Amino acid sequence: MSDVIKGKPSNTEKPNYTVKISRQKGIRMRVTAHGELVVHANPFCTREAIDQYVMDHAHSFDYQPSVRLFGKSFRIKKIKSDVNRVSYSEDELLIQYTNKDDIEYLYKRFLVKISKETFVDIVDMMSYRISRFNINKPKIIIRNMKSSWGICHPDKNSITLNSELVHYPIDFIEYVICHELIHMVEPNHSQAFYQILEEVMPDYKRRLDLIETSEEKQYLM
Repeated sequence: MSDVIKGKPSNTEKPNYTVKISRQKGIRMRVTAHGELVVHANPFCTREAIDQYVMDHAHSFDYQPSVRLFGKSFRIKKIKSDVNRVSYSEDELLIQYTNKDDIEYLYKRFLVKISKETFVDIVDMMSYRISRFNINKPKIIIRNMKSSWGICHPDKNSITLNSELVHYPIDFIEYVICHELIHMVEPNHSQAFYQILEEVMPDYKRRLDLIETSEEKQYLM
């Protein structure tokens, strides 16, 4: 999906940042769950241009760690505790840890847990929508993928979903899962495929437009 370069602005006191090279237009920045500044740029942006962009814009960023879950941003709060637990409220993700070295593990374990729970619930709901086709409920596999949001394996009765989906809106996740379930019936993007999609999810185009870049949209085409 992208290449990664580590760097920091030349001759400044700005924080270190990571450059992710992709085919998107222009340059944009974000702060990761661990407070790391990430710059997204296309291959034609020079190091000097990226440095200048960071120098011009980094001061406006809040470096308090945050994470996007199901399309909503949550501040991350880490607390030394006598238990290991991750929970979240309206706008805060709380990581309670007994050992600071375990924070990364606890955070990733939490993402896996809520991904599985949410994706399985959505599969159940979407399976009901296409129940007239009498498909068996597929096995759900979640892993990181660089070029697909989802892959259908009709011969194995399974669907593989991109672990990054946990950061995107529920409406979009529903679209991805519905898309892959329909492939259980129609393996190709034929007219029949889109007829079913229009029938079971009339607003699928709106859901598809929820993703951020044209590069990401291509994964589903």
